[in-house]
Amino acid sequence: MQAGLGPDDLNDAVEKGNVCEVKELFYVPTEADPEIFHWADQVPAGMGTGDKWKTKKEREAFAVVHFQKLDESDNQWVTSSIQINSVKLQGALEKVLEGYPGLTQHELDMFSSPFYPFVHRWDAFNTRIEAETDKQTRAHLELLRDALTPRLLENLTRAEEARTTGHVAWRDLPLVFTPEEIAVGSPDGFRAAGTFRRGEYKKDNFGRNYYGVTVDVLDWDGRRCGLLAQQWKIYEYHGLRAFSALSVAPLDLHPDKDTIRSTLIQRGRIFEKLRGQQFMAYTDEHEERVNERTMIDARAYYRFAHLEPFPEFAKLEEIGHLTWEQSMNRYSSIYVDESSSPMEVDLAPLTDGQCLLAVPTVKSFNVETKRWLMQDLTKFHEIPWSKHAFNSLVLDQDEKDLLIALIDREDLASNKPFDDFISGKGQGIIMLLSGPPGVGKTLTAESVAEHLQRPLYRVGASELGISARSVEQCLDEALKLCAHWGAVLLIDEADVFMEARTADNLQRNELVSVFLRQLEYYRGIMILTTNRLRSLDSAFESRIDISLTYDPLTEADRKQVWRNFFRTFDAKDVDIDEDGIAELAKWDFNGRQIKSAIKTARILAAKKQQPLNKTHLGVVLNLRAKALHMMTDVTHGKPNGVKHNE
Repeated sequence: MQAGLGPDDLNDAVEKGNVCEVKELFYVPTEADPEIFHWADQVPAGMGTGDKWKTKKEREAFAVVHFQKLDESDNQWVTSSIQINSVKLQGALEKVLEGYPGLTQHELDMFSSPFYPFVHRWDAFNTRIEAETDKQTRAHLELLRDALTPRLLENLTRAEEARTTGHVAWRDLPLVFTPEEIAVGSPDGFRAAGTFRRGEYKKDNFGRNYYGVTVDVLDWDGRRCGLLAQQWKIYEYHGLRAFSALSVAPLDLHPDKDTIRSTLIQRGRIFEKLRGQQFMAYTDEHEERVNERTMIDARAYYRFAHLEPFPEFAKLEEIGHLTWEQSMNRYSSIYVDESSSPMEVDLAPLTDGQCLLAVPTVKSFNVETKRWLMQDLTKFHEIPWSKHAFNSLVLDQDEKDLLIALIDREDLASNKPFDDFISGKGQGIIMLLSGPPGVGKTLTAESVAEHLQRPLYRVGASELGISARSVEQCLDEALKLCAHWGAVLLIDEADVFMEARTADNLQRNELVSVFLRQLEYYRGIMILTTNRLRSLDSAFESRIDISLTYDPLTEADRKQVWRNFFRTFDAKDVDIDEDGIAELAKWDFNGRQIKSAIKTARILAAKKQQPLNKTHLGVVLNLRAKALHMMTDVTHGKPNGVKHNE
């Protein structure tokens, strides 16, 4: 700046930011009210003194303005912020700070201490200076560097020491976490990676200090992949700590970065394959869970689980071009995409970089326990389907052939209408299986689902409730879920919903009416079981496609049941011949009792480290017979479980 140039010389002829100089301004509050202040161009002699720098327009003539405030703790003037007025300097910084979270081209005129954007992009800043060919722009860049260097030197030195030694102090975490770079952590016990967006020192609900690391991770909402914000925590520690020991660390500073990157990308490829609807088996030996039938379906999770709202994902290409407020606001509302139909899904291949960011869990439904879960995606595998699902059924071959013909109907697989004049009606299959316990009703339903390789969704009558409103709500949700997955719906003990309506029981009449109305428009396969059906309401007769009646097992039937169970074991694990099976079949057990006896006897055999034999089963069967005789004394009836020749 020319000698003697002062405020009065900065008239309209001087363009904004053209004076290649740093203007120093000092914060001067008034004595009467510290909230009222002005900026002085000289260090004030005392509170409320100092020449006022007259107008905002006058200070905007300088390329850089340095605002300082008095730190009363040590009576030193410290940097508050730096204003960039030079248009050319702002243009150069736009390229240096491109993609930095929270900054846009309209936010490059004011930077506050401690100037983290420059700490994180210092090398890029210097590279830009060296490459600049426009003299004025380079002069303004060098001017800014000279102004920043003494204020950044300590932080730059500490950041370099952390990178060199592999250890970092708690206070220096903001220096080593660089926006847009990858951070790794272990939220919920699973190692994961995310794109670092922002860090902030906070306190939790117990008053403990932590550094909150906000990252973007890749997730799937049932229709497409997108980025969601998560916050990972590093709790306060003292002294230095290795990056490998931090709960969250920059990936590039982790000593095992190559192994971590490779492992997470491989897991991301599994995530990629599990998008959409997948019916899989889940096995976790540590949790003693083996081959649990599970439906992986994020869309159904948001629609039916009612655990969390449907997320709004940021498109993958948007990240890096949003302000911090925009990037956080995008997670607060429900995602609605009016441009695509509900059935459209985007299964475009993922890049390695996207796989690296993929979440470690999938949203799933355990069809056996009927629980919605977030499960480790590496524990899933193909279901070991039985190729001979109907072989174990104790049914006549003609009945098996009819059953298979019905469920293999082409129109069921393609959702084509079949036989009803009214649109939407009569497009499913309804089966009624009746008979005493343990004769194969549930096994028939399981065999149907196994043959079709579909989920079996089982609902007990007690789960539906006893009021018409409860039945309608619960059944409606079950029917929608089964229709969504093409599942086989099994309703156990459906007697109460099917008995003939009478004039003296209005409540049951209403239950039957609700049940009939729900059956009318169901398009899938529904199987109803009953232990005893005293009187079937006439309205069901036209709606049931096949009715199978199961008689109590004969001795020949029981032989087949015993054989079927033994065939599921390795030959080395069973030591029972046909004579042994014939002897076992004399016990008047139903299928469920036989299964239970085998399960208990196998435990005894394993304890003795022997193959399962008649001795083990004899112990269990005799104990059961004694118990059943005691029950007979109470009920004065003949028990199941005694030999016919007794």
